Amino acid sequence: MSHIPIREALRRLENQGLVVLKQARSAAVASLTTADMESIYALRLRIEPHIAEESVSKHTTDQLERLHELLERSRAIDPEIAWEAHHDFHAALVEPIASEWDLRVLETLWVATERYSHLVFDPTTITPEERQHRYDRHELLLSRVVAGDGPGLQRELREHLKSNEDDIRERIAYLERIKLERPTA
Repeated sequence: MSHIPIREALRRLENQGLVVLKQARSAAVASLTTADMESIYALRLRIEPHIAEESVSKHTTDQLERLHELLERSRAIDPEIAWEAHHDFHAALVEPIASEWDLRVLETLWVATERYSHLVFDPTTITPEERQHRYDRHELLLSRVVAGDGPGLQRELREHLKSNEDDIRERIAYLERIKLERPTA
């Protein structure tokens, strides 16, 4: 295989913040840092709640049904199905008015967020109570859409994203403490 497609794939991964390319023609998985996570969430908070609020009055019956279906699929025990449904739920919230560029930017942010979210929201290790809590948070978002409450959706989505950011920040700090406490060989 030619090195050109590999190099291009690595550049795309670098643009998504997933790898770091080094001058010696090597690549490493990008570290998870609080600063990067905060930057990702700052952008999401500037973009996603506003578009979601503006989308509320534009949702069709079919789009509302899709949101309900995605919410239910997000409860799946299979982590891949749950993560995909969660991702698609957030995309469906903004779908009615999101431009191609909105979706491109948000897609990049959603993919970047997932790296951090997996630290805290791993569906294979959560309790049934935590799974229900996550469902309830997203059900509240959907209830705002169904009620036609754009400002309420924006407020709840901001709270949801800020809460996730706080949870991830705490988890990163915990992992850093553990790393420092490990005895060196």
